[in-house]
Amino acid sequence: MKKLKYVCWLLIVVLAAIVVFQNKGFFLVERSFKLNLYFFKYASPELPTAVYYLAVFLIGFFLCFFMSLSKKFKTRKTVRQLNEQLAAKDRRISELDSELAAAGKAQQAPAMPAGPKDTADPQAEPPAEPEK
Repeated sequence: MKKLKYVCWLLIVVLAAIVVFQNKGFFLVERSFKLNLYFFKYASPELPTAVYYLAVFLIGFFLCFFMSLSKKFKTRKTVRQLNEQLAAKDRRISELDSELAAAGKAQQAPAMPAGPKDTADPQAEPPAEPEK
């Protein structure tokens, strides 16, 4: 799967390089960016078009990065809480195991030899008493 991922990224980079190389005349033309809001006007210095495309790409990249930070922090917090719950449950399981082992040792009694009463079926009826 990793190799497929690298191949896809390599393909994207190669296609972007082809687009830029074939259109380098467009990307090297110097233009000025003009912003005219009713109450504010701005004109940038003459820069190659590629700089504007790069700036827009970087703005979008950082915007997406910072928008995803809150989700990343929430996920990290959830993972930490779940790990704490798991550790608490593991501690409880080990406590119960030790209690079970201690109870098993306490209930062990010396083994007594099986006598005639022990071999009888507990659900069988007791023998009838002789009549007088």
